[in-house]
Amino acid sequence: MIWVLGALSFGALVVGAAGYFLTLHEIDEVFDDSLKQTALLLADRDLATALPSQPAAAVLSPSDTESMLVTIARRLDGTLLFSSQPEVSLRFEAKPGLSVQRQNGTDWDVFTVAQSDRVVQVAQPVEVRREAAAESASQLLMPLTLLVLLIGGLLVVALRRGLRPLGRVNSALRQRNASSLEPLNLDGVPREVLPLVLTLNELFQRLAAAFEAQRSFVANAAHELRSPVTALQLQVQVLERSVDPAEKTEAMAELSAGSARMRHLIEQLLRLSSAAPDTGADPMAVEERVSLAAVVKEVVVRQSIDAERRYIDLGAQAGLELTVSGNAAQLEILLNNLVENALRYAGSGGIVDVIADRFEGLPSLRVVDDGPGVSLADRPRVFERFYRSREAVASAESGSGLGLAIVKAIADRHGAIVSLHTGRDERGLEVRVVFPVA
Repeated sequence: MIWVLGALSFGALVVGAAGYFLTLHEIDEVFDDSLKQTALLLADRDLATALPSQPAAAVLSPSDTESMLVTIARRLDGTLLFSSQPEVSLRFEAKPGLSVQRQNGTDWDVFTVAQSDRVVQVAQPVEVRREAAAESASQLLMPLTLLVLLIGGLLVVALRRGLRPLGRVNSALRQRNASSLEPLNLDGVPREVLPLVLTLNELFQRLAAAFEAQRSFVANAAHELRSPVTALQLQVQVLERSVDPAEKTEAMAELSAGSARMRHLIEQLLRLSSAAPDTGADPMAVEERVSLAAVVKEVVVRQSIDAERRYIDLGAQAGLELTVSGNAAQLEILLNNLVENALRYAGSGGIVDVIADRFEGLPSLRVVDDGPGVSLADRPRVFERFYRSREAVASAESGSGLGLAIVKAIADRHGAIVSLHTGRDERGLEVRVVFPVA
């Protein structure tokens, strides 16, 4: 509003200045014509018999600037025939037409008519024209000032009325908290503010989904942690009550295995918490060029000991030098989870291949095993947190149901697509992660 009123005030001054100069131009034309007509009229009269050389008394006061017209007639030799104001002494010039003279600190517009026997000069102070133009232009200032004030008042009313819905939105936002994330009411919201309110509603929807996911995550995590904690407590009670060394040794082994399962579950939970996009964490904050071949070699070397222990043939194919944009540590977690799952369910004597190549021209990671695989009915759900397929539940291997959820979260952060397919020879499982072009 300040900018608009400032522009209007400046525009009013510009209009007033323009009115002054335009009026001055018009007055110059009118007064110049008046000087010319007066001079021609006097030039046609017999001044020697009709008028005295000097008036008996001053006809007009010198302060009467609106009519301060001076007429002087001289013979060709400069002898004075007539002067309407003898106290004004203009320079004698026989050159006809308009000219400007300065006498006694005053500028005069002079029109001269030269005839065969006389020279007539009619003059008027320049200041008279300027004062007339200023007076005419000043009459514009009052309506312009009233117009600016009127527009300012209308702006105040319009802005207050137009921003009232925004005030209601602001009040509604102040009353919100983490438990009240319903969309804002769009009734009466100005068109200019509507995109902002729609964006806020979308933000509320995302926050509500994120909070719901967090609540679900915490509830599921607590449920999954309850079983191993209960098992550990039972083993501790067995140790406390047992007196048989063999029974104690078995209980210690069970306690150690349960502790390892608990540690694995907690590690998986932490990985999922850091990789999930709804937690606010940003594992992609440090983005770099990552070599898929280097990731494959690092993970295969790390998992080779576990593969030998399980009598599984773990191989790597990473001949092509493929790079993607992302976070190397997160991609290693992604591939490590895939290889870990494959080793767990492939079974003794199985084969697991880790491949980095191109799929339909795009960089990809593939983990192929010859284990029990995943049924078509379970494939859409295995990426959900804590969900385990029927094949995984039927196996002797324990799991948390978080491995593929972590893989999906990291892949989403990298713009990659994860899909499940049947492995080689219509057996086992192939997990394929296809990245966008770097």
